[in-house]
Amino acid sequence: MGTVTIRWFGHAFFLVSDGIKIAIDPFKNLEGYPNPVVAADVVLVTHDHFDHNKTETIKGNPQIVRGQGKKSAKGIEFLGIKTFHDENRGKDRGENTIFVFEMNGIRLAHCGDLGHLLRDDQVKEIGRVDVLMIPVGGFYTIDAKAAWQNVEKIKPKIVIPMHFKQPSRGDGLPIATVDHFLQGRKNITKMEKNILTLEKDKLPQETSIYVLNYK
Repeated sequence: MGTVTIRWFGHAFFLVSDGIKIAIDPFKNLEGYPNPVVAADVVLVTHDHFDHNKTETIKGNPQIVRGQGKKSAKGIEFLGIKTFHDENRGKDRGENTIFVFEMNGIRLAHCGDLGHLLRDDQVKEIGRVDVLMIPVGGFYTIDAKAAWQNVEKIKPKIVIPMHFKQPSRGDGLPIATVDHFLQGRKNITKMEKNILTLEKDKLPQETSIYVLNYK
């Protein structure tokens, strides 16, 4: 088995790679963040809000994947699970897609701007998850409490919190910092960098939180 590298650019923007490069929820001109130069083979868009859907910024002529159901791109199967951006079945902020896919035996899920507690049927559809990228900042998405409740439902091996306030970057978003999500939790690793490299055989047995550091 090879490795999977996860690179975080802040907010909900990730690049996941095992050789094939998958960009997720790219942004452009987001307050407090520089615009990263990213090339990818595939771009996943969880919903069409301006801070998640700037596919035109990704170099390399990637395939774009949106929406629910099973999709295939560059030899990788993607499962899109329909969820909502709010607790009012999308009436406030629309629909959202959780994407689940596997690379080098590691099953990953990116929650986009999930805005509610997952139903049991949604958890069943998501299935086994090794790495969960989940928003924790509240206001636009689930808050720290709801995020942890969803973690307990999904039971991933690794949790990567995203979509939280970073005062050091001067981002003016009215959302909470990651500290609220981490309070009272164990198995926390605060990374010095924004990159995490994983191998299937070396994943933790207990749910562990990795906070990536986007400088």
